[in-house]
Amino acid sequence: ARLIAPSSERATHLWLQELTALDELLATDFTTLSQDRVYKTSDRLLRYKKEIEDHLQSRECSLFNLEEKIILYDLTNTFFEGSGRYNGKAHFGRSKEKRSDCPLVTLGLVLDADGFPKRSEVFEGNVSEPGTLERMITALSRAKSQTRPLIVMDAGLGTKGNLLWLKERGYDYLVVSRQRKIEVPPEAEMITVREDNRRLIRAALVNGPEAEEVTLYCHS
Repeated sequence: ARLIAPSSERATHLWLQELTALDELLATDFTTLSQDRVYKTSDRLLRYKKEIEDHLQSRECSLFNLEEKIILYDLTNTFFEGSGRYNGKAHFGRSKEKRSDCPLVTLGLVLDADGFPKRSEVFEGNVSEPGTLERMITALSRAKSQTRPLIVMDAGLGTKGNLLWLKERGYDYLVVSRQRKIEVPPEAEMITVREDNRRLIRAALVNGPEAEEVTLYCHS
């Protein structure tokens, strides 16, 4: 249910009883399944989250011949309507839904270029988002991988410290610049990417010092 029709435990219970034929495939019967059992099963699965994610990652790579050349990492947060006092990770922070009056938790997810989830994590609501990168990428490293993937992330994660950490460990990366004011260098040769009666989009590639970085300037 979590993989095929991810939703709340209550919606999962309805899905299992009314919408899926999984019970026939598994030679069982979901008609007598109580909602409490769904909650208890979710708690038990959560204890083995790492082992489940490791197994799924290995099976996906084997079944679909995934090379994992590109890894996409992003975070968001969600809020609690109540006090959240029984959740040790619930803290006040900067809400992306503008709910600074509610305690939050931060959700991190890593995907490959084919859309397969690789790793998920629930962080404290007041966590420093850039500080989560090393933890998530390290958790993904696998001894049998021959090449390191390209790490794709937004400006929130692209701090100097994170980029240096990636460089030192041989990772290539694609990141949005954190600069507030960007001026296109005079030597940049802008090429038209799209032009019609409503817009003109141009772009230029500029090699950085010692060719360590390539910057793509875009102007719309």
